[in-house]
Amino acid sequence: MWMIEAQTSGIGVHNEDGKSAAIRDVKWVIEDPRMLFDELKGKPLKAVVESVRDGGTLRLMLVPTMNYITLMLTGIRCPSFKPDGGSEDHADEARYAVETRLLNKDIEILLEGTSGGMGNARNQNFVGSVVTPGNISLFLLKEGLAKCVDWSMKLLTADPESYRAATKQAKADKKRLWKNYEGPVCTVPKDQKEFSGRVTEIVNGEVLVIKVGSVYKRVTMSSIRQPRPAEGTDAGPPSRALYEVPYLFEAREFLRKRLVGKKVNATVDYVRPAANGYPERVCASIFLGNQNIQEATVSKGLATVAWHKQDDDERAANYDALLLAQEKAKKNKVGVHYGGEPPIHKVADLAGNAAKSKQFLPFLQRIGRLHANVEFVASGSRIRVYIPRDTCLATFLLSGISCPRAGRPSIKGQPATPAEPFGDEALEFIKDQIMQREVEIEVESCDKAGNFIGYLFAEDKNMSVELVKEGLAKMHFTAERGKYFDHLSRAEADAKADGKRMWKDYVETVVEKEELTEISDSNKAESTPALKEVVVTHLEDCSKLWVQKCADGPGLISLMNQMRADLISDPPLAGSFTPRNGMLCAAIFSEDSNWYRAKVLKVHKDSDLIDVLFIDYGNQATVSSTGAAQLTPQFSSVPGAAAECQLAFIVPPEDEDWKEESLREVQMLTQTKLVMTVVGKNGSADLVSLTSNGTDIATHLLSNGLVEYEKQRNRNKYGALMSTYETAMAEARKNRRNRFQYGDFTQDDAKEFGYAK
Repeated sequence: MWMIEAQTSGIGVHNEDGKSAAIRDVKWVIEDPRMLFDELKGKPLKAVVESVRDGGTLRLMLVPTMNYITLMLTGIRCPSFKPDGGSEDHADEARYAVETRLLNKDIEILLEGTSGGMGNARNQNFVGSVVTPGNISLFLLKEGLAKCVDWSMKLLTADPESYRAATKQAKADKKRLWKNYEGPVCTVPKDQKEFSGRVTEIVNGEVLVIKVGSVYKRVTMSSIRQPRPAEGTDAGPPSRALYEVPYLFEAREFLRKRLVGKKVNATVDYVRPAANGYPERVCASIFLGNQNIQEATVSKGLATVAWHKQDDDERAANYDALLLAQEKAKKNKVGVHYGGEPPIHKVADLAGNAAKSKQFLPFLQRIGRLHANVEFVASGSRIRVYIPRDTCLATFLLSGISCPRAGRPSIKGQPATPAEPFGDEALEFIKDQIMQREVEIEVESCDKAGNFIGYLFAEDKNMSVELVKEGLAKMHFTAERGKYFDHLSRAEADAKADGKRMWKDYVETVVEKEELTEISDSNKAESTPALKEVVVTHLEDCSKLWVQKCADGPGLISLMNQMRADLISDPPLAGSFTPRNGMLCAAIFSEDSNWYRAKVLKVHKDSDLIDVLFIDYGNQATVSSTGAAQLTPQFSSVPGAAAECQLAFIVPPEDEDWKEESLREVQMLTQTKLVMTVVGKNGSADLVSLTSNGTDIATHLLSNGLVEYEKQRNRNKYGALMSTYETAMAEARKNRRNRFQYGDFTQDDAKEFGYAK
């Protein structure tokens, strides 16, 4: 009956006119899979499942285009069947699970790539995901019938994390493929798997140091590799490799600028045990806010993704995102994927090279403050810096302070060095402030080893002052000649008052003024000259100088601080000071713009200028009367701290070249504390003998042929001194040193050659 009705109606096979239109044009072979993929990618496609080769491979008919394709499910691999008829474990179960759900059913898919060479025209396999009736890949992973595949995971349109989570759950439940699975043993306590802290150092392109509370943790970023040297090349020690290995410096700088001093969150992914001489490594994912730092570094082409074995769970939690970031970097040809000539960094290392450092010194001094990056902190006052302007590395010593030495571990057979009191604290403090930060430096000088000496500023803070303020360093006497003496003296006074660290047990001693008593010349001759510790504050020539007693230092600092505080709180009115010769006043020293006590030597009639002598230091200057002020009795009644002295019986050379040479020698010998003995008087100046580290300065000058001495008639009083001087000068004459190099110029015919006195 139904057949008769169909024949009568001319439908289906009974429609003679529609038979030709009903014949399907099936495309059994795809001539250009890449072209078809480019045409259909990202579009939901309807299809019918014709057969299931294994759990992860389907044969489909695309409708209505009638393209017959092989589809490999993206991101997974199921157990397969072997050509000899055998199969891997659970292969039948995986295929059956897919057949019961998809075979001969209408589905919807997304094409996500082609297998093999991605565009190989001879490869007929497509890679994609089943969207409707449901994601069969997730089902297979959850049931332990499939494993994730890294090479195609990066093609996945869906969230890769859901695939990883499904696999993780199957492993935890030990389902099918994972029935014998034993996960990695985590040595990190559960409460330490996640932590937050401040980044203090970028060791290289993949390792950083995070300060968590008071603990420093060395962390390796999971699943990435910093740029490596080309195969067959040696980049040298790590300090050189940073500049020699292409893109390693860029990687370190990217991380340094992004992270140092910032708070980050770390999640431990796995721990690599100690092996092959390498210590245990804690590998973690690092986050700055919501940004994954590994992903950002890889996307810039400044690191590559580390390869892991297929079933290796010791990898970054966002491993798939890292792979995608690497593909992006390759596509954009950035960093190590550029393909062209890498950047070259030619860096001059001045550390330990005194000759080269002295070549750079005049330029660095002339510039004033210049930018630098702190590369390493060896101790509280010893720092290694990189100067971008001159592309050089240098050792920089903080000026104006004496800082305790930090402990040093045993290196290359050398014994370990214990720390001085507060040395390790000073090191930790300064590292917290400046390690790998951008700073400013002012270079003052250079020592014999080629180390630059000067002041370092971080965020406009003078690090020398900060160390002294925290009681982690003392002001060095050389600071008195520097422009930051006032800042350092105030900082030390505050640290003493607060009893900080090295000043914890400090008790200020009050030195009473010595009562001056008159003594006879005979008593002077019989008494033993007193030894005094002094520092030189000003040199006029090799024999005339001004000194301060070391014992007077604290009192002078306190006096200066009080005077300056008064002048700042109650500044003098312009024109209120009328200078007169011999008057004591306060005057501004132009080199550091600070107030000092001074004595007026001369008033210039046709201008507002006056010549002054700074009574606490001995140097003279010409200043404007508007930069001078009246001293109150509180400050004018205290005698000047600088004493005028002359090396006893030493006659400086008249020749200009030898004057400079002898002055340089005295400058070198007077950089430290001296022991002074007063042996007589010459007008207002004390005749003195000065000893520097056990070396008598006058004797040293005489024995080197730089000066002469004036013989004294009173052999009873000065006999021992005269004998020493005669022996020293005889030695210079005998060995033809300096002025004696062409013979004895002190003989009668010396006048003929311009050496007359």
